[in-house]
Amino acid sequence: VEWNRGVNEGAERRTRRTRPVRPRHRVPSTLAEPSAASKAAGPSVDTAFVQRYSRHVADRHRLFLRGLLGFILLAFSQGCGPEYPNCGDDDDCRDQEYCVNGQCQQCRMDSDCPAGQSCNGGRCEDIEGYCSASSPCPAGQECQNSRCVAQSTQDLDPISDTTDTGPTTCSLEPIYFSFDADELDRSSRDILAANVRCMQERSMRRVHVTGFTDPRGTEEYNLALGDRRARAVMAYMESLGAARGSLSASSMGEEMAQGESEASWRLDRKVTFTER
Repeated sequence: VEWNRGVNEGAERRTRRTRPVRPRHRVPSTLAEPSAASKAAGPSVDTAFVQRYSRHVADRHRLFLRGLLGFILLAFSQGCGPEYPNCGDDDDCRDQEYCVNGQCQQCRMDSDCPAGQSCNGGRCEDIEGYCSASSPCPAGQECQNSRCVAQSTQDLDPISDTTDTGPTTCSLEPIYFSFDADELDRSSRDILAANVRCMQERSMRRVHVTGFTDPRGTEEYNLALGDRRARAVMAYMESLGAARGSLSASSMGEEMAQGESEASWRLDRKVTFTER
């Protein structure tokens, strides 16, 4: 009896050791191992199982790739465009700002600033000696080209005991420009009209027009800018009646510039006249 009991217990232990191990993770029903009846049907059932499992893996792979692609597109969309104050054009800057050399600035040229200010290094700064109808010049000065300058002796009241020296001879006055500009403003056109009348009164046969710039910018650019200013002046004077061929033009660029700040640079941006 004892011997039979030992044999039965040993058989039971062997039976427990040979039982299949339950899987830790639940296998989807579509991927479940074929039944015994299916196994008996032949190897074609195993092929169907492999195909179902392959499709399941492919679907999971496609879902992963789609999620990864969406994350990459989201990261790129948030990183597009330069970071302020860097810019590619004016749309990248705030209201009333301009994209200048890849940086958002308060102004690009003098016309972007209020009256009485000029554009200096991308910022609007007060113009020293600025004058207008609402802000006249102090005593002893007069407003020329929106700047207060010393009043000429021609405009001073004559001393009662001086002798009459005859009519005053006119002169050709220079005109001044805004930064990086060759347009003629109203005061410049008035001065040019007076210069044309002076040429006719004095019967000047040849007058040379010379354009100048301030030292900012490259030498080649400033030579071209000075030439544009001189030719714009020459064309306007000819439209006022100056004899064609009596005017010639050239550019000095920044060669004669002496300014070190906006107050003195504005005097470098000019066109002068020389009788020949």
